[in-house]
Amino acid sequence: MIREFSKRSLATLLDELQGLDHSTNNPLQKMGSSLKAVKTAINRLRQIVLEQGFPSVEEEINFFKHIKTDFFSQQIFAVERYTLERNMPVRDAEAQRLFLLGEIAYVERFFLSHPFVFEYFRIGATELDERYFLRESEGAGLLFPEGLERDRSFSTPADYLFSKFKAYGMVKDWLMERLDYLERNPAVAYLPGAESVELKWTGDSVNLAELGYALALSGQLNNGQAAIAQVFRWMEEKFAVSIGVPARRMASIRSRKRLSRTKFLDELKEVLERKMDEDEGR
Repeated sequence: MIREFSKRSLATLLDELQGLDHSTNNPLQKMGSSLKAVKTAINRLRQIVLEQGFPSVEEEINFFKHIKTDFFSQQIFAVERYTLERNMPVRDAEAQRLFLLGEIAYVERFFLSHPFVFEYFRIGATELDERYFLRESEGAGLLFPEGLERDRSFSTPADYLFSKFKAYGMVKDWLMERLDYLERNPAVAYLPGAESVELKWTGDSVNLAELGYALALSGQLNNGQAAIAQVFRWMEEKFAVSIGVPARRMASIRSRKRLSRTKFLDELKEVLERKMDEDEGR
């Protein structure tokens, strides 16, 4: 029950966050709206956990290791992105490049400051899960130097740190996307939406994300060397639309029901085949 509820709730939250990202360019408004949406989702999740509990130790571990961290990482990311957007130099491409490089180095230092736990997170290890992801556990002492006072009814020794690992992974993607833009446009500061274009994407942005992933993963661009982030930023520039964070978009696409995960690509195939059938029938 909790797994299914969480899956639906996360898909709804990610869609809502994408919509909020597109609704304003004001960093403070964007953060405030995003935090409100995430807090609402987490409170619902907390309520159902406290009401229903877990049928097994395995279910409790899965919830606090994977499910809660998917939600809480969005809250951390919203705050970190706000700080970056507010502090990024304006209209100076070289200053922006140096700023982004410095922030990427900071993220890497954060990962390195928790070497054992980050490696445990990175490789998907499970040996210490009962110490890390059960509410009754006291944790592993010095392995968690941040040591927050936690709500023992809805937290474990490691769920916050794992949430930060996920969030900082999204932060790094965000930073790399903007650095990639500056490297391709060394004389132009990053100002989304400032470019005039002839065509504008008016469909659902998740459809463009689905197309972008398909183009990148099938190797259609730059002899198969184009990264997901590069394809997203190129599409944003060409179609005057904000697609958003690649990791969030893939999560939205993946959260669809299995038969409709490639809904937009299926629609493209259908309309193209219909057109060819019509032409052949003339």
